[in-house]
Order: sequence, then structure tokens, then C-alpha cells
Amino acid sequence: MAKAGKTRQPARAGASGQGSGSASAAGSSAPVRKKPFNPFRFIGEVRQEGRKVTWTSRNETIVSSIFVLILSIIAAIFFFGVDSLIGLIVNFLLGLGA
Repeated sequence: MAKAGKTRQPARAGASGQGSGSASAAGSSAPVRKKPFNPFRFIGEVRQEGRKVTWTSRNETIVSSIFVLILSIIAAIFFFGVDSLIGLIVNFLLGLGA
């Protein structure tokens, strides 16, 4: 069976998978250097991004927390009731065989 005209291109110079592949077409063979890590710059960037975040107000946080607490209590009561009901049914069915 013949292939549908796909041919492999030879690898480009400097395309060894390292760096960003920004070697110029002139064939620059200089290795791409990785920037050194600067912790002070990193902390500054983190603070800058933190200022962009839209934070909830204190009131919204309190109301949401209370809402989650109430729904958690309701869910716990519901699942306790369902579990108790299923336990009674299983005990009844197992008692029939004795």
C-alpha cells in the first residue's frame, strides 16, 4: 500500500528539544541559557497577582460559611435517617431467615 505523499523533513539545526527553539535561521548554535531563579522577583510577582484578585467581603464570607454549615447539618441528618432506615430494613430481612 502506498503512503499518501507524507515525507519526513530533516531535523533543523538547534531543534534538539532544549530551550524555546528561538534559534535564528542563520544557524546560531549557541545553547539557550535558562534564566536564574530570583526569589525576590518571584515574591513581587506573587504580590502583584494577589492584588488583581477580587476578594470577597467579610460579610459575604460569613454568610457563605453559615450557609455551608447549615447545609452540612441538613445533609448529615438526611443521611443518618436514610442509613437508619436501610439498617432497619436489612435487620428485618435477615431476621426472617432465622
